[in-house]
Amino acid sequence: MGLWNFYFLAKLYLYFKGFIRLGFVWNLLFCVFLIIPIPERNKFHRSLSVAKYSLSVVFGFLLLWSDSWFPPLGESIAFLNQQGWPTKEYVYRFLLGVFNPWELIVLTFILIFCIAATKYIRLTPVVIILLLIVPLNEIGQPQGEVERYLASFYKSESKRGIHFENTKTGSPDFDIIILHVCSLSWDDLHGAGIERDDPFFRQFDYLFTDFNSATAHSNPAAIRLLRANCGQPGHGVLYREAPAECYLFDALRMEGYETYFTFNHDGTYGHFAEEVRLLGHLDEPIKPAGIPIQAYNFDGSALFDDYSALERWWKMRQGSNANRAAVYYNTISLHEGAHWAEDKDWWKEDKRLENYKGFVQKLFGDTTKFFDLIAFSGRNALVIFVPEHGMALRSSSLQPAGLREIPLPQITRVPVGIKLIGNGYNKAPANPVVVTQPTSYLAISYLLASFLNENPFGPGASLSHGITENIPPTDFVSENEAARILKRGEDYFLYDKQKKWIKLSR
Repeated sequence: MGLWNFYFLAKLYLYFKGFIRLGFVWNLLFCVFLIIPIPERNKFHRSLSVAKYSLSVVFGFLLLWSDSWFPPLGESIAFLNQQGWPTKEYVYRFLLGVFNPWELIVLTFILIFCIAATKYIRLTPVVIILLLIVPLNEIGQPQGEVERYLASFYKSESKRGIHFENTKTGSPDFDIIILHVCSLSWDDLHGAGIERDDPFFRQFDYLFTDFNSATAHSNPAAIRLLRANCGQPGHGVLYREAPAECYLFDALRMEGYETYFTFNHDGTYGHFAEEVRLLGHLDEPIKPAGIPIQAYNFDGSALFDDYSALERWWKMRQGSNANRAAVYYNTISLHEGAHWAEDKDWWKEDKRLENYKGFVQKLFGDTTKFFDLIAFSGRNALVIFVPEHGMALRSSSLQPAGLREIPLPQITRVPVGIKLIGNGYNKAPANPVVVTQPTSYLAISYLLASFLNENPFGPGASLSHGITENIPPTDFVSENEAARILKRGEDYFLYDKQKKWIKLSR
């Protein structure tokens, strides 16, 4: 097979390191195809050799992609065609930071070994023997048991829900502000040197440390949040109409809330504004026209200053006669590939960590400044700070930094904070009440319903530890279009395009 031996040995190395999977049957068939000779006496020998070589390159690439953790190639191209392609500068910067120098060195040594060894031994039998080890290595991987557990999870979740009592006549008024933040996980923060005891998190009244966003993409994250009144459905169910009682903003309207929808981007990437409005039952969005541009996203679109966008909405809200208002605000300031508006050469070097930390600090500062604006106004408000998912600031063996096709716990375990702001609210001293149990969106709906039923701004009201005792827990299940991860005990299991469950190494 000549240098094709390097192809297989390199893939075997990457397989045993966990960087790729290895479809045994297809790789063995490809190996057989490469071994089959073309007789030199055949008058079409040259043409057949060229054809075989060309097919081998195509098959080799397609097989390598199939063995990778990336989504199916056709689906990836269709997704980019539908959602939008990144700029060439972003692609260059991504490739600059995606390769692990140590692994490249190892692969280079494998190539040198293959070139040198062919003079003394036949490598093809060695490759075939090593390929035969692959199915033996996968014996014992769970299948039916995990599938049954997942079916039981969805059945149980379909029966869970939070009911909002109609309290608009007897309960005092406070606004509800949901800040939905793209690309912020606990793992991202740790990678940027920002920990849980950061002053930003200490200002919240309730802090969730094991909250699962259940997805690693923006649109499904927003839909899940806006349907928080019901238990966690499967990914495909999100794109169908849900029962009426599932919609959070519909429930708030029934409680007498005037509702708003706004963001700090143009809302067009992935048809975000349109899709989220329809599937989450939101209002027509308030677009950020006339607001200062803070940065540009990976696709070249503008990202607007968060504080300016929030301040403009707050002024609009204060001009309303509504006793109660609720807003869903979406920010993508931390998105992979975002770069400061004045940084023209951002793509020439890998400044992901530096940029990300700067954007996080800016967002934290803008959010805190917005809290002060609310407090100064004298209105009562309940603020929910909840990320959509992480950015994948740090790479893993399954996917490079910046990719979120596999919803790993490092990506979907996000910091969620709830803050009460108002003259009638007496905050307990020191730190927030920390919720450590595994939770997801149903917990947010539960707390909102609890606060509407039991006024946190009334005379003598103070921070309640008891309210967290009955927060509904949610087992860890996260999923995107082509991959799903669940947790059983201390172990995580992955189901992806190869339609098999595998246990992930810790």
